[in-house]
Amino acid sequence: MKILLYLCVNKKTNMNNNTQKPEMNITINDLVILLMSQEKPTWVNVLSKTKVRMNKTGNPYYEQVYKTTKGNYFICGTYEDMVKERMKKEGLTPNFVSEECKVGEHLNKCLLFNDNTQKHYLQYYVFPNSIHETEYEYEGRNIDRELFKSFEVKKSESSRQPQENKHTPLSLTLNNIKKITLNGTRYTIVEG
Repeated sequence: MKILLYLCVNKKTNMNNNTQKPEMNITINDLVILLMSQEKPTWVNVLSKTKVRMNKTGNPYYEQVYKTTKGNYFICGTYEDMVKERMKKEGLTPNFVSEECKVGEHLNKCLLFNDNTQKHYLQYYVFPNSIHETEYEYEGRNIDRELFKSFEVKKSESSRQPQENKHTPLSLTLNNIKKITLNGTRYTIVEG
């Protein structure tokens, strides 16, 4: 009886070790197709690397600092519906009407295309409970953000949303996505 129990416990442990997420290498074009097929709201995990937007005047770090972020983001939410739902929760009349997206034209709920830049963008949302980590790199080494923060381009804080807890749609150029986990599969973006 002890031997049978031991085999069952070990078999269960081995099965759990084999439940790793499948991994695939894909190109940006493959990522566009993958995101176009996404219809339902879901969470994704994204690893991205972007150049930090900074003012040029007197800035020794200009065009040389990169931000690497790994985070869980919500995609395919309907912005207007999400804001109205939040307004209801805060006891406000849900009369919010969204405006046209300034980043690009919606191809679906999470993918945008900008005719001027000829680039695709992932639209996503971050929530207070979203987990993300950010590191900054200058000349190949980590750098403390406080050293260059005063040179960063200030982000607009304006919002037409009346509720206290606001939803802000964010966007990320697909070229800046290095890895994405979607629907249980980890994708690494490669040149193609």
